[in-house]
Amino acid sequence: PTERRLGRLVWPEIERRPPRLAIIPLGATEQHGAHLPFATDTLIADALGARLAARCDDAIVLPALSVGCSTEHMGFPGTLDVSGATLRAVLADCLRSLACHGVAEAFIFSAHGGNVATLRAALPALAAAVPALHLRAATDLDALTTRLQREAAEFSVSAEAAGHHAGEMETSMMLALHPELVRTDALVAGHTAPTADPQSLFYPDLRRQAPTGTVGDPRGASALRGERYLAAWTDVLDAALRGPRKPA
Repeated sequence: PTERRLGRLVWPEIERRPPRLAIIPLGATEQHGAHLPFATDTLIADALGARLAARCDDAIVLPALSVGCSTEHMGFPGTLDVSGATLRAVLADCLRSLACHGVAEAFIFSAHGGNVATLRAALPALAAAVPALHLRAATDLDALTTRLQREAAEFSVSAEAAGHHAGEMETSMMLALHPELVRTDALVAGHTAPTADPQSLFYPDLRRQAPTGTVGDPRGASALRGERYLAAWTDVLDAALRGPRKPA
C-alpha cells in the first residue's frame, strides 16, 4: 500500500506527487489510568489518521500532535497541558506550511476530547488565517460517542463500562494497536456510575471524581472489539470529511 504518513516520506516523494489533502490528527500526553500509557490518545489519533488517509486519493496524514489541552488531567503526575492559544497557534503555523507547499485542503480531528472545544472555536480564525487552504474538521463529539457506544452495545458492553476515558473502549483500541503497552495486570474498574453530563466528571479536575484516572471498566477489553471501534471511528471521520464543505 502507498505510504501516506508524512513523517515516513522524503521530500522528493512529496514533490513528485503533491498531496491535495492533508489530514491533521490531534492527540495528547495525559494520564490514562494505571494500565494505559500517556501516549494513548496520540497513538489512536495516528492510527485513525492513517486509516482515513488510506480511503482518500492524494492525501497525506501529518504526525499526530502529541500535546493538547489536558487541564482536566493535571491532577495526575506526568500529564502535559498546553493552552488553547498555543494549540491554535501551532495549527495555524502547520496550515500555513501546508498552503506554502500547495496543499489545497486540510482536515483536522482529535482523538482527545479535551481538544474539541478549542478546535471548534478556532476554526473561523484558522480558516481566515490561511484563506488559500480549504479547512474542515470533525468536532461533533456527541455523534462520535453515540456511534461508538452503539458498537459497544452490539457486544453487550454497557456505555458505563465502555467509558469516556481509559475504559473498555480505549483499552480495546490499544489492545488492537499496541498490546505491548497495555498493563494487563493493572486492569481495574474505574468510575462507572451513570452520569447525565460526563464533562462534569472531568472539569475542573478528573482526579476528584475518578481517583484512578479511569472512567469505565477496562477489564473486559479485547483487541477484536478494538478493531470494530477503530473502524467505526474511521467511518465517522470519513463522513465528516466528505460532508458539506464548511469548517464545522
